[in-house]
Amino acid sequence: MGWINVNIVELEGMAMNGLVKELWVEECEKPRGWKRIVARTPDGETMSTGCMEPDAARRNYAVLSLYAKKWGGLIFTGEEVESKPEEE
Repeated sequence: MGWINVNIVELEGMAMNGLVKELWVEECEKPRGWKRIVARTPDGETMSTGCMEPDAARRNYAVLSLYAKKWGGLIFTGEEVESKPEEE
């Protein structure tokens, strides 16, 4: 398939940093009935998690969707942050 395999924690970090453009869940061939989460980055790379039980896939997908759609990019904006002057 040419996809990059990632673990769920790596994918969460990417989603939090605005590095996930779209997400979806796919069926795994083995074990039958299990699912994997697939993501596409803004530059077109496709990556997927390992296969997991359907309930775990749904929960993880829900969290990843929130990170990607609602909070993605809030952590890393690419801009420098001005700090307050230190008190003496």
